[in-house]
Formats: sequence, structure tokens, C-alpha cells
Amino acid sequence: MEPLNKKERTSFLLKFSAAFIIGILIVLIPFYFILSWPEIENDIMTKDFRNMQIQMKYQKDVFAVQIDSVMMIVNKYDIANQDVDKLNADLGNLLSEMEKPFVNDTSWSGRMYKNIVKSFIDLKKAKNDKIKSENELKDCKQDLEKAKEAADKSKDTMGG
Repeated sequence: MEPLNKKERTSFLLKFSAAFIIGILIVLIPFYFILSWPEIENDIMTKDFRNMQIQMKYQKDVFAVQIDSVMMIVNKYDIANQDVDKLNADLGNLLSEMEKPFVNDTSWSGRMYKNIVKSFIDLKKAKNDKIKSENELKDCKQDLEKAKEAADKSKDTMGG
């Protein structure tokens, strides 16, 4: 004796099996992503860490050495009898070399490096302005002494 609703039972069994599989997948897929997310995040963090290490190595081995060189040249401005034109040329060359890698860099670190170089350029200008002002002051003092001597001579010739 064969059941009368064999087609219906088979159809219902297939529908139930499909719904059961979909239900299981709905539960398992989020678990898969939850379990695989730390691996993806770890890959991202590892990549970021490597980039940071490269940047720190550049800062330590290249940029810090260049800054030390710049500071040595800047400190020479305060020493008497220095060739200011040579110091300006050396400093200009060094600052342009420091800036070359960051000309087209629009990241925050590129802007930071450019601002550091710009600060040194401003410091160079300030040192040059200071030297120029000191030279002008010396010239004014000499002119004042000459004027005093001339006044004393004219005073002596008028009064005596």
C-alpha cells in the first residue's frame, strides 16, 4: 500500500531540508566571520606596524641625522668670523635634500617633514637678518663715533 500524499511529503521534506540548511547557514556564517575577523585584523595591524617601523627607521637613520647636520651649521652662525655665504649655501643644499622626498607627499607625516624644513628655512632667514642687523649696528656705531669726532674737532676749532 502506497501513501496517497507521497508527492506532498517529498515536497515538504525538500522544503524543510532547504529551510533547515538556510537556517544553519544563517547561524554559521556570522560565526565564520567572527572567527576569521581577528586574522584579518591581525594582517591589517601587521601591515600598519611594518609601515610604522619603516617610518621610524627613516626618522632615526636619515631625518634625525640630517637635523643634526642642520643644527651644526645653524650653530656656526653664532661663531665670529664665519663665511655666512658658505653657511647659507651649505644649509640651503642640506634643506633642499631634506625636502626632496616629501615634495609630493600630502600625508600628515609629509606635511610634518615639510613644516620642519620650513622652520629651519625660517631660522636661517632669522639668523641672516640678525647678522645683517648686527653689521648695520656696527656701521651705525662707526658713523656715530665719526660724527662725535667731527663734532669734537669742530667744537675745538670754534672754541679755541
